Amino acid sequence: MIDVSSHKNVENVIRFFLTYLPPRGAESILDIGGGSTAPYKGVLQTRCNKYRNLDIRQGDRVDYCQDVIEGTEFKDKEWDWVWCSETLEHIPQEYMKTFVDEVCRISKNIVWTFPLPHAPAFIDDPGHSEVIVDMKSYEKDFTVFDKTTKTGKGIWIFARNDKEIQIDNRGIHQEGYTVDNLPFIIRNYKCYRRDDEAMPWSFDTPLRYKHNIENFF
Repeated sequence: MIDVSSHKNVENVIRFFLTYLPPRGAESILDIGGGSTAPYKGVLQTRCNKYRNLDIRQGDRVDYCQDVIEGTEFKDKEWDWVWCSETLEHIPQEYMKTFVDEVCRISKNIVWTFPLPHAPAFIDDPGHSEVIVDMKSYEKDFTVFDKTTKTGKGIWIFARNDKEIQIDNRGIHQEGYTVDNLPFIIRNYKCYRRDDEAMPWSFDTPLRYKHNIENFF
């Protein structure tokens, strides 16, 4: 996957999709299809206690090298949130539903983003296929939100049914999720220990995208 911090679609991918970040205070986030560079790691790890990246390709920033189509070793609903951005359109159409079913099995909540065929970003990559999965068919298991735009950004949120949720221009707000759940605080794009604000909090990689997402920290 191209690093979204530098490719030509950076404004469309980062500034817009990060409106739909998982709520801060999540227990865990699995980044499915994050690629060898894990471009969203810098921001997603600030939302949760545990961030991991899964991709079919190996890489220094890939925590789990697995093919979701073949199934994963995770337990049912093991992950609090899944972030699956710009990945589903790369799955062969005959396997798309199998892919979505497995992600739904291991996840309590999911953010999906993908370009639609009439989006300029769709034709930029010959590896893109139209997503043909009926996302509304998952309403029996999740509260499903369709945030797809007229300009061709496919955005769907699958949320657990037992928690109240609200989505607005500041992001996703879900019952039970709060920054107080995190062991760190963020000031001026730097992280500090919550129990000792004079001590820096270290992640595997530094924070990124601060030119665009100061409102999301």
